[in-house]
Amino acid sequence: MATKQIQSVMRAFRILGAFDRQRATLTSAQIAERVGLNNKTVHRFLLTMEEIGAVSRIGRGRFCLGMALADLGSQVPVHRVLNEAVLHHLEILAENYNESIQAAVLEGTEIVSIAHIPSSHSLSIGIRVGKRWPAYCTAVGKTLMADMTDSVLKEYAGTLNYERRTPGTITSPTALIRHVKQVRRQGYSLNDQESELGLRAIAVPVRNRQDQTIAAISISGPVTRLSMASLLTARDDLDDCAERIAQNLYGNPSS
Repeated sequence: MATKQIQSVMRAFRILGAFDRQRATLTSAQIAERVGLNNKTVHRFLLTMEEIGAVSRIGRGRFCLGMALADLGSQVPVHRVLNEAVLHHLEILAENYNESIQAAVLEGTEIVSIAHIPSSHSLSIGIRVGKRWPAYCTAVGKTLMADMTDSVLKEYAGTLNYERRTPGTITSPTALIRHVKQVRRQGYSLNDQESELGLRAIAVPVRNRQDQTIAAISISGPVTRLSMASLLTARDDLDDCAERIAQNLYGNPSS
């Protein structure tokens, strides 16, 4: 059973977690309702966190996250944290499938591989940590784009430099927007020889506790070993892996 001190730390982080992009400023009553704590308790925590700069008071009775958190956050090497959080879980997938397993993030118009477990087959995919691909023709890229709002996606798709890499490559903003909206509905993305002939992949999102996509993980390999049916069968294992990664990064949401 958690000690009183540990419970206090957990409560503090629950209160900080009540803030998000849509709710940048909140009252203690609003926070209490969101996290299921007594309003007086929340207010006492807020006053303490205000003293150390973890929250700031905005106007009368409203609070926002403070600069102390921003300063701490700036010291966190995000890609390294993600790499360390995902590697063990990707290794389990690699043992089960013996195909190329990777995690990637979106940087501008490209995806960047932040972790990779190669296949032991002689014929394998040329992925390495730090490698970049155009986002519009990869499974991980389309998964990451699916987290965009419609307006942001429309603007983003219009800025891309489309290249027909294979006969299956998406080459227009309209087609990409339609495809990404389908990815958003179904919760996963496929790459059926869109980026490279002979390559297939499936990707799913890794989400934080605000349901925002922070990365995507994928299984990829040659069409001679990966049928579309086998990729779809792997989706449940990918989803389970993504949830374990999220728990590793953010803890159990029921805690």
